[in-house]
Order: sequence, then structure tokens, then C-alpha cells
Amino acid sequence: MAQIIVLAIFLGILSYSMLNIGMGLQKKGAACLPKIEKQSFGQNMKNFFTNKTWLIGFLLVQIQWGFLAMALDFASVSIITPLMSVGMVALIIFSYFYLKEPITKVEMMGIIAIIIGIVVLGVTSPSDEVEYNLNFVFENISKLSSIIFLIVAFIISILLLVVCISRKFANADILFSISAGITDALGAIFLRAYMGGADFRDGDVLREASLRWGWWVIFVLMILLNATATIYLQVAYQRGKAVVVAPIFAVLAMITPVFGGILIFNEWSFYFTEKKFGFMAGRIIALAIIAAGAIILSLHSARSRKFDVCDVDEDEKRTQTPDLVQPIDASNASK
Repeated sequence: MAQIIVLAIFLGILSYSMLNIGMGLQKKGAACLPKIEKQSFGQNMKNFFTNKTWLIGFLLVQIQWGFLAMALDFASVSIITPLMSVGMVALIIFSYFYLKEPITKVEMMGIIAIIIGIVVLGVTSPSDEVEYNLNFVFENISKLSSIIFLIVAFIISILLLVVCISRKFANADILFSISAGITDALGAIFLRAYMGGADFRDGDVLREASLRWGWWVIFVLMILLNATATIYLQVAYQRGKAVVVAPIFAVLAMITPVFGGILIFNEWSFYFTEKKFGFMAGRIIALAIIAAGAIILSLHSARSRKFDVCDVDEDEKRTQTPDLVQPIDASNASK
């Protein structure tokens, strides 16, 4: 049993480190590409998937889902969740040394608050005594309260984008980060539901799940939400710093499943049945600390914007170059 826990911790650290470093690489690649909203779908696909830096980051982010799924299958959320703070540390180190992005004191305060909150949240998480088999998943995810939660969360993510676009992408780094975090969190909720039939330790359970169409619907929704969150995240990367975008994304990606766990999977019933009200209070405080860290980062990003050199549109570069060359050519011709 101890060896399985150690393996789960290793997989969790690997997953969250790959996630944060992958997002940093995606930011580095996306910042040097033309703005997404100014390109066609086909051109955007070509721009991103021919950018080696972005592509490596994209692959890291996608691969980490497999390691995270295995970690959650081998150990409880209360053990794996705090490891997200290790991934945040990996991002800070990576951004400083590779992206060459200076980290201000205000940003460091926000990041430290998020890391502390994540650790406390993980320590106060229930021990996952409920078995998430497919029958449990289908019964709970089809409840009216579960459906309302999923729809409302999705609508909020869309409304933020509508507001941002209507304001000509003002504060796009913050708003798109929030939308990406919510969308990714919905994907994570469906990942948890999907794992109800994807038991890597029991082949019979996996074969039985593969025969149920509902399990495949959950799988498709998980993939679509993950892909959508990736697109949102690229817009945020093009508009802000990785040490601001990634923490906001991570906060929403973790807080949203907390409410999903309460409404869909009845996770907080543990605190009432076991009378662990102190742990429940600790978890609420942890969420408040994480939210405070996100607010600090968001406000600092809005007040002191630092644009990358690559933020200059490629279209502008193309139009500027002929203007500089044309007079020279004309003068040579006159001679």
C-alpha cells in the first residue's frame, strides 16, 4: 500500500510540474504569434502547430492528464491536491530562468498565498471513502442540481468572453484565464466521472465501462472541454505574463471542482457525518486565501501591464516594412 501511495505522489508531482511548465512553454510560443482573433481558424492551427515551443508545451499539458488520472486512481484527492503547489513552484522557477520574466514582490505575495491555500485545501480534503463507480457517477451527475451547476458554470465562462470581446479584448489575460480555468475545471469534473469506469487496477471494470454509451459521452465531453480551455488559454497567454495567467487559471481550475464535488459527488457530506467541522472551516479559509491570491495577481496585472516584444502584430510588421523600404527604392530609381 505504501508503495502505491509513493507512486501516486510521484505521478502527481510529475503531472502538475508538466502542466505548469507546459503552460509556460505555450505562453512563450503564443506570445510570438499573430493575435488569434485576427486570423482564420486554419491559419491559427498552422501558426500554433508549426511553432515548436508551443507544440512541446501543448503536448506536455495533454500528456499530464494521463499521469493525473493514474495518480487519482492510486490515491485520494486529499493526497494529490497539495502537489499542485509543487507545480506552481516549478512554474515560478521556469518563468524566471527560461521566460526571463521578472517576478515582482506583489506577484510573489499572490503566488505564495495561492500555494499556502492549495496546501491547506489539500490537508483538509476528505479521505475519498466513497467509491466512484459508474452507477454512482450516472446517478449523481444526472441530478437536477448537478445539471444546473454544470450549465451555470459553462454560461459564466461564455459571458466573460462576450464581455471581453465587446470591450475589444480589454483585460483579456484575466478574463480569458478565468474562462479557461472554469472550462478546464468542468473537464476535470468529467475526468473524475470518467475514472469511475477507468480502473487501471481492474481490467474487468474497464471492459464493462467500455460497453456503456454514457461512459463514452463523458469521455467526449472531457476532451471537448479540455480542447476549448486550451484555446482560451492561448488568448490569455498572448495578452499577459505566464506568472499571472497560469496561477489564475490554476485557481479556477481547482476551486470550481470543489463546488462540483459538493453538488455532484456529495464530497462535503464527510464533514457532517464525521463531525469534522474544524476541517471544513479550514477548507473554507483555504479557498478564501486562494481567492485573495488570485485577486492580487489580477489587480496587479491590470494596473501594471508588461507586454512582450512579440506582442507587435505580424500584420503591422509587414505593413511597416514596405513603408520604410519604398522611399529608398524610389530615390534610387530617380537617380
